[in-house]
Amino acid sequence: MKRMGLVAVGFAGLLIVTACSSSTEEAATSASPSASPSPSASASVDMSVTPSESPSAPETILAVLCDAATEESVAAIESVLKPDYTVSQLVDVRTDDKGQHAILGFVEGPGLAVLAQWTGTGLGLEGLAAADEFAAEVTGLTVAPQDQQITDLLSQTVTCYSAIYAPEDGDDKKKDDGNAE
Repeated sequence: MKRMGLVAVGFAGLLIVTACSSSTEEAATSASPSASPSPSASASVDMSVTPSESPSAPETILAVLCDAATEESVAAIESVLKPDYTVSQLVDVRTDDKGQHAILGFVEGPGLAVLAQWTGTGLGLEGLAAADEFAAEVTGLTVAPQDQQITDLLSQTVTCYSAIYAPEDGDDKKKDDGNAE
């Protein structure tokens, strides 16, 4: 009975994604997982709705993959860091592995301990660019212009970072308490 309920919820969610998309191709792209996701990838859906200019305009739902950055992505960012800086806790937000990626990481160095963002394409982050002034400062990369897709991905990096590196207090208690349900 419980399994039947989960199937119904999953089907209803798929219908919502399809109904809210402007085309069936976009719905299929948003609803299907990456062709080659990393082993630790998990899908995240931003259910925020932006007000539309007309009542008949479709709503936008952004489905992204959110996980810790791969070794290849970490190496790409570390290779451009200035010598006095280190980066840790890198997260990767993308719609697929081959497409555009938004990376957020914790940077420490002389007088600086901040979160910085970068963008690139593919797991190797080809065309790596700074997405904010902090990333530019610690790498020397220029801040690249951002299209709507990159802006949407960058807006999900803090949520992804929080989900991976700052779990809620209750989650920590459950991990440490052998009697927790």
